[in-house]
Amino acid sequence: MRQHDYRLDGRCVYCRTDMSGYAADEVTDEHIIPRALNGTLVIRNGACAECARLSNKNYEAAALNSDLLVPRRLLELKASRRRGKNQSAPRPLPPVALGDCGVFDLDLAREDYPQFFSLVVFQPAGLLIGVDRGGDLQNPSFQSFNLGGKSRDSDVTTKHTMINGPFAMMLAKIAYCYATAKWGESFFDAKDIRDLLLGRRNDVYNFVGNTESPERLTTRILHGLYVRHRGEWLTVLVHLFASCHDTKDSSDCHPYEVVVGRAL
Repeated sequence: MRQHDYRLDGRCVYCRTDMSGYAADEVTDEHIIPRALNGTLVIRNGACAECARLSNKNYEAAALNSDLLVPRRLLELKASRRRGKNQSAPRPLPPVALGDCGVFDLDLAREDYPQFFSLVVFQPAGLLIGVDRGGDLQNPSFQSFNLGGKSRDSDVTTKHTMINGPFAMMLAKIAYCYATAKWGESFFDAKDIRDLLLGRRNDVYNFVGNTESPERLTTRILHGLYVRHRGEWLTVLVHLFASCHDTKDSSDCHPYEVVVGRAL
């Protein structure tokens, strides 16, 4: 992704508190997509330290260490290869197994480690289709990605933990921060999604889903973000790992779609 720095109005992107009198250690940059996923869009001095700490503690760290652990480690591995042999080694890769034996103890060299991973696919966001989806994951499916490597054996699988909630919350955070950074809060009513991100409500799947219809989007970047109008709603398409879809037509896909609020 191209690097882009955004600046807001001096208020925290989450709680909207004026931070003009805050000390330097009470204000932090907000990475719209986490740096651990090679995100390069940043809101400079965008969040108060307390809100940033809570978002990391409540969902972002959990998502990066569960649903997104495999791609995160694979990206670290690719970065270590670019830096060369004299740099510090990346953190351990998740365990792998051969076939359906269920024993994740296969010892692979890093060059043989499978570059494949999966992410959950959600039903469309409840607000877009008039259904109360609440905070419980229903009828998920999965989509596959390939970061460009070659697996030694097609039967090699990676241990992959997925938990309900944090990943969807992280998608909500990405979409809200992007819409706010790009358009400002005068463009949409963000009260409800801010309440979600601040823990005042627990119905993330009313806001977060995948698109009902396929979207033809660029696959020339790692992650893509796009604003859409869906009737009264403003949404953001979060196209994670856009260049890595493991499908025949990777430009014809169902990216994540997040309702960020009513358009004004």
